[in-house]
Amino acid sequence: MKKNFTLSKACFGSLFLYTLLMFFASPIKAQITCNNSTTMWSEDFGTGTTSTSSPDVLTTGLFYQATGSLASEGSYRIINNTQQKPEWQASPDHTGNIDGKMLVVNGQAEKFFQHTVTDTHGFTSGDYTVSLYIMNVDTAGICAPDPLLPIITFQVEYLDQTNTWVSLSNSPYTAAAIPQTSSPTWVNIGAKFNLPPTGAFFPTQIRITLGDGTVGGCGNDFAIDDINFSQCPAGDVAPVTLTTFTARHKGSGVGIDWSTSQELNNSYFQVERSADGNTNWSVIATVAGAGNSQVVNNYTSYDASPLSGVNYYRLKQVDINGNYVYSNTVAVKMDLQKTAISVLANPFYNTLSVNFVSLTSQTVTARLIDITGKQVAVEKWSVYNGTTKKDFTNVSGLQHGMYILSIINNNGEILFNGKVVKQ
Repeated sequence: MKKNFTLSKACFGSLFLYTLLMFFASPIKAQITCNNSTTMWSEDFGTGTTSTSSPDVLTTGLFYQATGSLASEGSYRIINNTQQKPEWQASPDHTGNIDGKMLVVNGQAEKFFQHTVTDTHGFTSGDYTVSLYIMNVDTAGICAPDPLLPIITFQVEYLDQTNTWVSLSNSPYTAAAIPQTSSPTWVNIGAKFNLPPTGAFFPTQIRITLGDGTVGGCGNDFAIDDINFSQCPAGDVAPVTLTTFTARHKGSGVGIDWSTSQELNNSYFQVERSADGNTNWSVIATVAGAGNSQVVNNYTSYDASPLSGVNYYRLKQVDINGNYVYSNTVAVKMDLQKTAISVLANPFYNTLSVNFVSLTSQTVTARLIDITGKQVAVEKWSVYNGTTKKDFTNVSGLQHGMYILSIINNNGEILFNGKVVKQ
């Protein structure tokens, strides 16, 4: 069953308030997600390059501004870049879709977002989580020395048999202030809420309301993405805190990188890929986890044979008991207009492996040239439409050092010219 990993960070402008917030928030932040949860509703705000409004944004708190700088307090738009004022961070959305959108707000003290989740079968008693990703879009130093910082409140309620909205336990929950950062930083906030037993009556509606507890002024500007509402059958804490998960072009393939800040009984990760982001997920790599760790661990993987078009990636984290959770999904578009080439291992030892992604079948010539300009190896390779892996077979005896790898096609066009190192 799908859900997101946890991600935590808290800060406040004043040292005294910062210390208090960290003290009281820290035990709760680990409770954002739970094992084998069921996603009941999520919102990633879609894709596109034009500004839109949202029916879930409360007009009593914010007003929609389609164009221009979001300079007015209480203005918002759904858009694909956070830089809606010149001095704000320039960042894509958190989801990672091509032209993915998010909610960008010039905040003031208000309830600004509300969505009602309906389940005609009725919600059962137990634990539920509400979480989201938020970015303080003000770059570090804006409004110094005392910038206003976003402080988000989660109110979660169910509609009882008398048509009265009743709060779940732990509601309302107020997250720690979101700090300014020197580079765009998404922070995962949220909490676990409990729906008490309601006898023979099963509520069919749960309402989620987001509020901003900071007044308008210099600061208090933020973006929100990937709101998630999930049910927790077991109510236990997620074993891994994922702090980053990215995918990007790397030569002819896609580099996938992620990091964790803590791991509990973590056995391994699987990197999965899909053509549509919804079905037919295939495992392209398995990477061992750190087991138990309270320090930052960085992981990397490489998809040497991506699909033509959009590739969607996600992580499956599996603990030693076989329980698993999924990360959010990120996307990379492979729009080939020429042959893409990457060296699979650099530095290399006995074999120099080269990966091609080509739109056509062709013959290429690969040469290795030493630092004096002398050609030390040459091979002709047949490269096919799609993905082809080729190996230099006569390089194990080369001296250690740097070489230039040059690859040209039959028309004399240089397809690749780069440095490689023999170990």
